[in-house]
Amino acid sequence: MQSFKRLIIVIVALALAASVVFFTLENRALTQIVFFGWQTPELPMALYVMGAFILGLVIGPVLSWWPHQRVRMRCNKQAKLIKGYEQRIAELQQPAASEEPEQVAQLPAAQKAD
Repeated sequence: MQSFKRLIIVIVALALAASVVFFTLENRALTQIVFFGWQTPELPMALYVMGAFILGLVIGPVLSWWPHQRVRMRCNKQAKLIKGYEQRIAELQQPAASEEPEQVAQLPAAQKAD
């Protein structure tokens, strides 16, 4: 099963590489981009498209990393709070275990009377 997955990955990677080469060879026409009055030099269209693709590959993971980092930090903070609460519960249960069973059994009845 592992070798089949690797074979599929290699085939997809080769197909992607071939499509990039064919795209570059087919789009060699010189193009100039004008954006808000700013003009780029005349370069092959494939260079602009591939540059946009690579820029997206870099910016995409960075933009998705930040929210995940915030969630991870929030989870770590809550885990520390839970650990502190568990320690506090353990401290409160220690004296209750040493008390007589009658006093512990009377505690819920006293709260119901209030």
